Amino acid sequence: MKISEAKHSFTARILVAFIILLSSCSGVGTNSNSTTSNDSCSEVRGAIDIGSGSTKLLVARVDVCKQVITNLIYEAQRSVDFKEDLQRSKDNTFSTEITKKAISVLNELNYLATKQGASKLSAVATSAFRTASNAKETLDEILKNIDFKVMIISQKQEALFAYHSALNIAKTQNLIGDKPVAVWDIGGGSMQIIKSYKDTKTQPVIYLGKMASVSFKNSYLEMRNGDKKTGPNPLQKDGAIEAMNLARNYANKDAKELLGDLTDYTVLGVGGVHYYSVRKQTGINNEYDQQVLLQTLLKRAKLNDKEIGGDFAKTDVTNLALVLGFMQSLKVEKVHPIKVNMTHGLLLATSLWK
Repeated sequence: MKISEAKHSFTARILVAFIILLSSCSGVGTNSNSTTSNDSCSEVRGAIDIGSGSTKLLVARVDVCKQVITNLIYEAQRSVDFKEDLQRSKDNTFSTEITKKAISVLNELNYLATKQGASKLSAVATSAFRTASNAKETLDEILKNIDFKVMIISQKQEALFAYHSALNIAKTQNLIGDKPVAVWDIGGGSMQIIKSYKDTKTQPVIYLGKMASVSFKNSYLEMRNGDKKTGPNPLQKDGAIEAMNLARNYANKDAKELLGDLTDYTVLGVGGVHYYSVRKQTGINNEYDQQVLLQTLLKRAKLNDKEIGGDFAKTDVTNLALVLGFMQSLKVEKVHPIKVNMTHGLLLATSLWK
C-alpha cells in the first residue's frame, strides 16, 4: 500500500560540521561535482532510509557547493517489517521472505527515484541491521540485487542526522523561539532524544533508547499474554492504561536520569511515529499535548486492526501509549511534529555521495 507520496518545496541547511563528522566515519570521498558554476553545483539525489518498520525515499535537488537542499521533489514510504521479522525469529536472524521483500521494495524505490530525475541514489540501514545476527549476509544478498550502495549506521549517527535536519527545518517554520530544543525521533526499533542547551558551549545530551514502535508493541504483548505473535488490538480501556503505564515506567528507569524534565523545552517530534502515526490519529497538525493523546488513546483503544486500517495498524494505537508514557515521565507539555526524517540529512552527507 502506498502512503505519503507528495511533492514539496522548501530550503533547508544542514550544519557543515556534522557532515564532515559523518564523512570521517566512511572511506568514501566527497562529491567530485562540487564546482563553482550553478549548473555543476546542482544535483538531483535520492536518499533511502531503511528503517526497522518502514523504508523511506526522498528525492531532492541539492546545491552540492553550498550544501543546501534547494527543492524537495518526491517522497515515498513502504512497509518492510525488519524488526517484526527479527522478533519472530528464534535465532535473531532475518528471514528469506523479508530479504526478498526488501529487494523488491528497494528496486521499486530506485525506479521511482530515477523516474523523478535522480542521478544518484544512496541508502542507510538502521536498528534492525545493527542487531540481526545475519545482518552482513542479508545486506550482501540485497546488494547483489540492487545497483546502489547501502551503509549500516550507528544509533548515534542516526540521532544526529535527525537532530540537525529537524533544527534547520524547524527554523524555516519559526518553531524555535527562546526555549531550548529537544528533538525526539521514534522509529520501529530505536528511539533517540537529543536535548540541547541555550548555552551553545554545553554539549547536547543524547539518549539512545531501544524501546520504539515495534519493540514497545511486542513488550506490551509479552506483558499481557506472553505471546508477541498476536496483535494487540483492540486494547480496550484497561489495556490502553496498562500500555501507557508500561511506557512511563520504562522511561522512568531508562531515560529520566539522563534527560531530566523537558518542561521548559520546545520538543520537536520527528520520524514516522510522531508525524504519521500520532499526528494523524489525533487529527492535530501543529502540536499535541498529554490530554489530547490520552483522549485519542482511549477512543482508539476500542478499534480492531481492520477498523484502524493501513499497513501499521498493529502499532498505531500502542504508539499513542508509548509517546504518552514518555511525555508523562519526562514532563513534556507539548510535542510539535514536523515532517522530517533521516533522509533529509542523508542528502547532504558527503560520505554517501561520490
